[in-house]
Amino acid sequence: MGAVRVGENPGWHFRFVKRYNTDTFTLFIEQLLRYYKGRKIHLVVDNAPWHKTKAIRRWLEDIKDFIEVHFLPKYAPKLNAAEYIWKETRKWASHNRFFSALKDLKDSLSRRFNRFQGNPGSLKTLVPHFA
Repeated sequence: MGAVRVGENPGWHFRFVKRYNTDTFTLFIEQLLRYYKGRKIHLVVDNAPWHKTKAIRRWLEDIKDFIEVHFLPKYAPKLNAAEYIWKETRKWASHNRFFSALKDLKDSLSRRFNRFQGNPGSLKTLVPHFA
């Protein structure tokens, strides 16, 4: 899972999960809440089923002072800043490569993600229209 912070000081947050579901989405949001403690988060998400479960909606209502989730229109990846990060990641870390083990793929992805975290300027060039 990943989230990109856009604007003057872009950032990248990620979490490896075995499955995308309500529980892993909740853990990812908790990760973001810890990082941005004291600041309200506006999280833009697509229409994946785990973003919209009753349990998530109830939980988000309880923490609405800390995070607000905004849903993109269906089938609108160009409006999702994270999609530009995924595209760049595939290009440099996973496309047309053979990984003999899942660990090797995770290592390649981690290297790319750490580059984004260590070089916010690279994120700025990928999502300039979101600033």
